[in-house]
Amino acid sequence: MCKTLSSFEQLGSFMKNMKRVDSNLFEILSNERASEDSRKQALKDLEAKVSSILKTLESADYLFGTEEKSIYNDYCRNLAAFSLAASTDKKLSRVMLALEMLLENMAPDFKTELRTLKKSVKEGEFVVDSFGYCWDDLKLPFFANQFAQRFIATAISAVAKPQVVVVEKPVVVEKIVERVVEKPVIVEKQVFIEKPIEPKEDPDYFGVEDHYTEFKSSFVEVPGNAQYTNQRLEVCRKICAFLNADGGKLYIGVNPTTGKAYPVKEGNYYYGVARDMFWHLRNTTFCHAPINDIETYRRYVKREIHRIFDSCNDNVSLFINECIHVDPTKNNNVVVINVMPSRYCVVYLNGVAYQRDGEECKEMDEAQILVRKQNLKSISKEVRFEETLRKAIKEKRQATLYGYDSANSNTVGDRHVEPYEFVRNGEAILCYDLDKKAVRQFKLSRISSIRVNKESWKNEEKHEAAKTDIFDWTYMGAEYGICLDMTLKAMTFFCDMFANVQKDQFKSLGNGYWRIDTTVYSLDPVRGFFLFMANEVVIQETEDTGLLRKQIRDYVMEYVMQNNG
Repeated sequence: MCKTLSSFEQLGSFMKNMKRVDSNLFEILSNERASEDSRKQALKDLEAKVSSILKTLESADYLFGTEEKSIYNDYCRNLAAFSLAASTDKKLSRVMLALEMLLENMAPDFKTELRTLKKSVKEGEFVVDSFGYCWDDLKLPFFANQFAQRFIATAISAVAKPQVVVVEKPVVVEKIVERVVEKPVIVEKQVFIEKPIEPKEDPDYFGVEDHYTEFKSSFVEVPGNAQYTNQRLEVCRKICAFLNADGGKLYIGVNPTTGKAYPVKEGNYYYGVARDMFWHLRNTTFCHAPINDIETYRRYVKREIHRIFDSCNDNVSLFINECIHVDPTKNNNVVVINVMPSRYCVVYLNGVAYQRDGEECKEMDEAQILVRKQNLKSISKEVRFEETLRKAIKEKRQATLYGYDSANSNTVGDRHVEPYEFVRNGEAILCYDLDKKAVRQFKLSRISSIRVNKESWKNEEKHEAAKTDIFDWTYMGAEYGICLDMTLKAMTFFCDMFANVQKDQFKSLGNGYWRIDTTVYSLDPVRGFFLFMANEVVIQETEDTGLLRKQIRDYVMEYVMQNNG
């Protein structure tokens, strides 16, 4: 699948142009009195339709199903009918893959079951035995969940079934031999002690609410008996209290009364994380990326928390990225928001600072805020600079970097810049230098102080987006081609040392060496890596190899040979 449809409207239009189901075709195939010739012709027509559907589906990634359920159901019925009528056909695995792709987008709550079934058939571990739906089912106007239930009910039989032993009451039998000595006679007797196996940990139980634990049924929907109207703000209020106290855990999808996870679904109603996904699907436009698995849901929650606190705090990055993490749990319908105490600042929500007090979330008074501030750590220079520059970027203002220690020119001076993007994991800032009229990179650790000026940006069109190479060096106008052959040891060390490179970027040469052929934005890190592992790396010829070899030779002559006489 090589193409992604960029919008819901494009997807709907795309699917509407596909072939529709001919209802007469199902009538013929399901009619036992139909002639053999007519049934063969119907099957041939069905095969042609399925081939067309497969060709279309396998050429695009479907972000959503179509809003016209009748169209969507037509494609599913075509594929399902073919699997019933031609269950031994070579296309069966492709048909089941296509069914799975359509159904998991329209019925995300069945995603795990659908993928398990697909994987079993694809890897040949199971063979299709019979399907959980029949001809009469195919004539009905299904919706996604109804059809998905029938699809995952497909009967599959294992090629080699494992032996399973069922024990009504698992016990451990321990045999102990006691020896009783009565003069010269030794009497042996056997004693059997039954020890019941300890019960497994209940994945649905998460304890009770206390000073460090809070349970919420949802991140977006307000419970029916709540005194407030905005669930997301209420969740952030609890998080704010944890931040200003000793930290804690807030679980989404757990019943506060029982401490147990909500079921995914009861009847037609969803709960927990599944409920939030369903709510998002119903209440947001289809132009947005779908939230239909736990990973996208976690990112969505973190993004919303950041947005809410960002509107209330100037130094939001001091605690959002360091102190708040949204993680999965032992239950797929529950996530946990792990909150560490804020170390650098008091956190506010709509102008109010909250603090955890037992199971309660209370407003902090001035005395409590003062005590909290006295216990906070001093903010490092780099952290303060980052906050100042983020503010300048947000307001699109110019800034002055005082006392910048330049490693290139070996001078200390002031820089008048337009800061616009952080690079090197926040260690440096990309700016448009107003004096040199060019994009430059500045390390925060080399700045003495910063002032945000009143002047707004005047050169935004010249703010080039940062590009980094495999050494994490930012593009500054120069490019160099390199080609290095490395041993397995050197390649492994290289991948561990630099986050921007992966092992699949290397080409195996078959002689114990792996090659990487790429473009870099500076030869300095290439020189340093080669000198560190010279006996494990071979430099291959490129148009810039001569310059690289010269840099290595000059460095060795100046810093190695001189220091060793």
